[in-house]
Amino acid sequence: MIQTIVQAILLIFKPVTSAVNRFNLLREFTIREIRGRFAGSFAGVLWTLINPVVNICIYIFIFSLVLRIRVTVEDTGTDSFALFFLTGFFPWLFFADALSKASGVMVGNAGLITRVVFPVEILPMASVSSVFITNGIGFFIFLIYLGFQTGFHVIWLCLFLLLILQCFFVMGIVNLFSAVCVFIRDMTELLPIIVMVWFYASPVIYPVSMVPQSFHFVMFLNPMTEFVILYRKVLLMNTIDTGLIFNVAIVSFVTYGIGTWIFMRLKHAFGDVL
Repeated sequence: MIQTIVQAILLIFKPVTSAVNRFNLLREFTIREIRGRFAGSFAGVLWTLINPVVNICIYIFIFSLVLRIRVTVEDTGTDSFALFFLTGFFPWLFFADALSKASGVMVGNAGLITRVVFPVEILPMASVSSVFITNGIGFFIFLIYLGFQTGFHVIWLCLFLLLILQCFFVMGIVNLFSAVCVFIRDMTELLPIIVMVWFYASPVIYPVSMVPQSFHFVMFLNPMTEFVILYRKVLLMNTIDTGLIFNVAIVSFVTYGIGTWIFMRLKHAFGDVL
């Protein structure tokens, strides 16, 4: 029994050890993912800077000057809906972009997987790394803007912890779906629907207080609800909820463990199916 548990733990953390031992390979795959996204464009990787700046300006203009949706400082930590929205939107982008890419991680590299022997578990990790890098640039720009609007605070250092926990959560989800998509190709069409439903089920464009109390239990079954709330508490309220941090940590590591275990158990069949 103990030996089985140890083997399962070693299997779950095999992607981490593979990434450490093959860091150069992980880096090359990550760079290839980023370059592939902007291949053929004149601006190239500059779009990682242009896109977030334009999006931030558009959202601030729409929510501050056009729609003028109101939120309260007591409820959300700010009276600016644009800031309220963006503090939840960027963490959501980390998750949504990675999940959207999950369907093509293995299928898109079928030729490589079937011809070259290498640790395939690096591919989902490279995909997640590229998403965190490209969206991280936009998030960093927003943090600078937010800092000048509300002031910088030492509690913002907790963002590193939140990003690490979210990375484990996202890796588990991506590992799971990237493996399933190899065997069930319909998942490629289903994933955009899942992302859309998940977006509206998460409090990105509305505060949790707007949801009837009877539905709060259902909302908190969604891990992204707690992630979004934590980011807003840190950035807008300059506080950290240790209870939520504990819950998110448990969910993140359990999700990573389950998703990675399934991926590692199925990876030996990828070559035959692809």
